[in-house]
Amino acid sequence: MVLFFSGMLPAHLVAQSALDPCIDQFIGSAVENAPTLFYSSPDEPFDTNQHLCYRTEAQSFFAMEYWPEQYAPRWVAYKISPEQFGEGACNTFTRNTAGCYFKTDTWDEFLACTDGDDPFHPDLIIKGNKLDEYAFQSTAHDRGHMAPGQSFSWNVCGWYHTFTMANMSPQRGLLNQRIWADLEQQVLTWAVDEGPLYVMTGALFSDFPYDKFQVYRDSALHSEQIYPRVNTFEQIVRRADTNYETTMSGDILRPSRNPNPERMKDQVRNTRIPTGYYTVIYIPATEHEGPRTIGFLIPHSFESLNMLADHYEGLSRSKAFWAFAARIDLIEEAGGVQFPGIPDELKQWGSDWFFSHQTSRQIRSNTCGMGTPQGIVENSTQEERFEACKLLMNEE
Repeated sequence: MVLFFSGMLPAHLVAQSALDPCIDQFIGSAVENAPTLFYSSPDEPFDTNQHLCYRTEAQSFFAMEYWPEQYAPRWVAYKISPEQFGEGACNTFTRNTAGCYFKTDTWDEFLACTDGDDPFHPDLIIKGNKLDEYAFQSTAHDRGHMAPGQSFSWNVCGWYHTFTMANMSPQRGLLNQRIWADLEQQVLTWAVDEGPLYVMTGALFSDFPYDKFQVYRDSALHSEQIYPRVNTFEQIVRRADTNYETTMSGDILRPSRNPNPERMKDQVRNTRIPTGYYTVIYIPATEHEGPRTIGFLIPHSFESLNMLADHYEGLSRSKAFWAFAARIDLIEEAGGVQFPGIPDELKQWGSDWFFSHQTSRQIRSNTCGMGTPQGIVENSTQEERFEACKLLMNEE
């Protein structure tokens, strides 16, 4: 099923494929550079998958290939430009302020709000069966963003749309909150300092190629703890429950919270769960630098991956994701995914530049105050804010 935008769109946005309205999110602003699965055509999703584009009338944000049978985002693609964030990244809301913007009924209530909620919501494009915001309850797995909210904090509508459940993968809590969050922070730092850059992130459903990584050869981590390809979500949760009951706080196998397999939602019990996740970053050539690229391939494991740093002198837990820097051709092979916009010669290893630029930080200055992101409707009601962020979409 292909979903696309049409109707009253300007002529240059009339879609030939579902990805056309998100063309700016691909390398070279070309749909033919969109990621593909199993050598499918860039303008057509693989098998029964769906191509989705998240955009308002004024702005596109990110594109996705979605696997409806498994409620799974297979890949997302988006561009981050430093000018979007402004000086000191003050053209942004904090997560709490953005949550208040969509939570409160009136403008005065918004200005007084101090406890915003994350606006997780059922997808607004997908028709028929889909996940609601409670789908992963009792699993000890987070609603893990594939397109991260902070990368879109410069636009309240873009930030809101990252909370669609179509953009969520069930991630072990200590993966999502630590090593994955640390990697997202590093990517955003590169974008603000050296962008624009393109990001392609996705999920792996095949056997994870652990033998390609030194941390497994050194026994700092253990391959038998990687989520098995053949296990259902329920089987994963039952094993996590055993780990919780048989380990103490601080153990590498202990989940961040107690799973309850008996209370899992039936809708997700028999779904497949990723064995790993990848992120590929591409910086186009500039006047002074050639094109640069790097990939990361991180296992989905019962072990708390950031703790691998304890085995290596000089490696901090917040930098543990560097242990999973990976050749892009390895990511393509393991994930059945192709990145046609990246030159083949850069897929062999990537660019040394990234290894000499490992400093990451919170990009937003403490002096920003409330901030001035795009998409704000001042003196608005909650209904008016949601209307302003309405996606442009029609079904073919």
